[in-house]
Amino acid sequence: PPAKLMKKLKTAVTEWGMIKEGDRLCLGLSGGKDSLALLHCLVTLQKFYPPGFFTLSAATVDPGTAAFNPKPLIPYMASLGITYHYLETPIFDMAGDCMTGDSICAFCSRMKRGSLYSCCRDNGYNVLVLGQHLDDLAESFLMSMMYNGIMRTMKANYSIDAGDVRVIRPLMYCREKMMRDFSYAAGLPVINENCPACFEEPKERHRIKKLLAKEEILFPNLYSCLSNAMKPLMHESAQDVLSVIQHQVMDKMNMSRGRIAARKNLLKKQGKDPEVEEAVKVEEAPLSDTEMAAQVEALSKLSNERLLQELSRRQQTTRRNNSVKENESILGIEE
Repeated sequence: PPAKLMKKLKTAVTEWGMIKEGDRLCLGLSGGKDSLALLHCLVTLQKFYPPGFFTLSAATVDPGTAAFNPKPLIPYMASLGITYHYLETPIFDMAGDCMTGDSICAFCSRMKRGSLYSCCRDNGYNVLVLGQHLDDLAESFLMSMMYNGIMRTMKANYSIDAGDVRVIRPLMYCREKMMRDFSYAAGLPVINENCPACFEEPKERHRIKKLLAKEEILFPNLYSCLSNAMKPLMHESAQDVLSVIQHQVMDKMNMSRGRIAARKNLLKKQGKDPEVEEAVKVEEAPLSDTEMAAQVEALSKLSNERLLQELSRRQQTTRRNNSVKENESILGIEE
């Protein structure tokens, strides 16, 4: 791989602590230019570490459509001598029975990721490597803000909710052009995906890509600036921090009227009197000044990293509790 590509990849790996001694990596290999380029970058990266520092394998999910045939990767990976898992998952057959409300692309993406997680668990891999690059992160950043009203992009290095697999994106500082140029110059067996479902209508990501291309002509340093702007959002605790701030602002602005109305409607459906339920609702007891001071003192002794971990833990607990309450409410309505 070109020196510039390797330099950016090594910078990302080092800055975000992506690879640790004893890690067993499994690369999600689609056969596209990005994942194939990343495969060869990781093979080269192993030479910069002591022998056996980390192991590398790869896995491909075959969704079972004639428009995408990754089988040529099987002999290619055998020629490289890298442990390879070919996962035949009939995603398109499953879509007819299991897909509810999602686009086929979103359903396929989730199912592929689930297959990769299962592969990691079944074979003892603790790190899943994905091939998204800086262009992907920038597009996701703008799409999230423009269409969902949320400041978010893909994370650099994080553990999934189950806690048994870590996901890393070593190409996060690399431009798409770098992988394209390398893949075709090196004659890598790039497999183009021509799924008809992906081309039925203009996609938001494609429109954002064109928008960024136009802006880059006017501002050549656009992606460098976007990378700096997104860097805090790439941290695994970023959404937890922003979520806490958002909830505080929402509470101060008293924007919970819709939730109150929804709760009253729910209580009515359950045959309960909303006024009585609200009157007997027990609020959480506020902390005394002494208890508050003790908590502040304890938190002040933690490092920044531990503070973020504690915040993430609390947010995960809140999400789990809310999920349980929602499930109980749904069961209550059905009963």
